[in-house]
Amino acid sequence: MKRRVSIAVVGLMTMCHCDRPTASQAFAPPATSATSERARVPALLPTAAASPSSASASAPMVEAQAEVATFDGDPLGAPSPAFEAVVGDWYVADEADARALKVDGAKWRNGEPSANIADQAKRLYGDRYAEFLDGVKAFAFYPLAIWKRDPPAGDMRVAMRFYPLAGRIDQGAGIAFAVSPDGSYFGARANALEDNILFFRVVKGKRTIIDTIRNVSTPSKVWHTFAIELRGKVLTIELDGKKRFEKTLDAPPIGRLALWSKADSQVLFDDFAVASLSSKVAP
Repeated sequence: MKRRVSIAVVGLMTMCHCDRPTASQAFAPPATSATSERARVPALLPTAAASPSSASASAPMVEAQAEVATFDGDPLGAPSPAFEAVVGDWYVADEADARALKVDGAKWRNGEPSANIADQAKRLYGDRYAEFLDGVKAFAFYPLAIWKRDPPAGDMRVAMRFYPLAGRIDQGAGIAFAVSPDGSYFGARANALEDNILFFRVVKGKRTIIDTIRNVSTPSKVWHTFAIELRGKVLTIELDGKKRFEKTLDAPPIGRLALWSKADSQVLFDDFAVASLSSKVAP
């Protein structure tokens, strides 16, 4: 299920200055009414400054036009209509008080691409699908579910909730961006077994870790929020409402967006939100 949400926030701050919320504080359990579904979305999108005094009176107003994918209306046990699951087992599940998209690495054996990956690649990249196949199948170690919609042009915010369920090797959950027709992409991920965040690049199935943010706790069987913002060449990573990392890239990233995981991870993903950010001067 997808819907567009329009919000306006004052200032350029996109994080709250508070301790990491518990699952019950940050989100109510998913409900069936549209109103309560929409109530979960603002926590993932840019928020207003903590208090009026902390925002500059001359700060521009930021308007976010958001596309939000939830899974409340999707059939259980089936793939999500909003994503192409090109690597790994992805299906809609009812667990942890939510109907969410689950990546299930319980049967993982060195990673397997989707049986329909050629057709999926054609839908995503047209005549260049062969390049994508070569890049992804070179080393299918990382489950990847690509968002079917085109990403917004320019600055954007991408956010989701995740719930690490299990995994002996990994319990990784992340966002991939700039997914190119050759299968290469950038990614940022948290891992409940490692207490860190990684920013990395994958080219022809080989991952190169660019930066590591240590001592970041993401315990298992707790709902967390994860977000990235891309403003020009500047990447920002947030976890549980706190800014954890910022880096200037070599160039503004261009390409598709995706949910990412690793190896035997079993993780729930929910409320995938993509907001196009534009600066407007407040009247």
